Amino acid sequence: MDRNKWVQTNYDLYWDILYRYAYNLTREHDTASDIVQDVFIAIWSKYDELTIDKPKAYLLSSVKYKSLYYIKNRPLNTLQLETVFHVLSENDLLSEQEQEVFQSQLLDLIYSKAQEVLPLRCFEVFHLRFYQHYSYKEIANRLSISESTVENHISKSLKILRVNLPTSISLPILCVILSFH
Repeated sequence: MDRNKWVQTNYDLYWDILYRYAYNLTREHDTASDIVQDVFIAIWSKYDELTIDKPKAYLLSSVKYKSLYYIKNRPLNTLQLETVFHVLSENDLLSEQEQEVFQSQLLDLIYSKAQEVLPLRCFEVFHLRFYQHYSYKEIANRLSISESTVENHISKSLKILRVNLPTSISLPILCVILSFH
């Protein structure tokens, strides 16, 4: 099949699927459309060098990587990052390394939000517990407070964060994300 016919046939067959996929990742209509268009242009340009046995799989993979490249190069808020992670992991489209990158970005956003909204002492306890991996006893000794006060600060910080993070990140999900950090 010649280049023009291949591109036109696969464009007609898969454009809707590819567009929806890119949109689910980027949450921007124009960007999703541009990504799909760019994928077809790249294939058209390198058609003679490519061997594409499974067009749909190849196109989905290309759109995924083009979308991830776009996402990587722009700041995301917590909701966008969580949505992208959910879409990709639900469809088993993230490698272990990519999952670690998303988790790291999500942790960075949670940390930034914690710095922004938690009272100073509460943030200090939160940081020691979830980012320095101190035990309640170690935190209590370091800050010269009781373990029950440490527990209260942790509980308070999680409640405050739950209110200040998107509703899609529930308290149990927040605890799981922080524990596996």
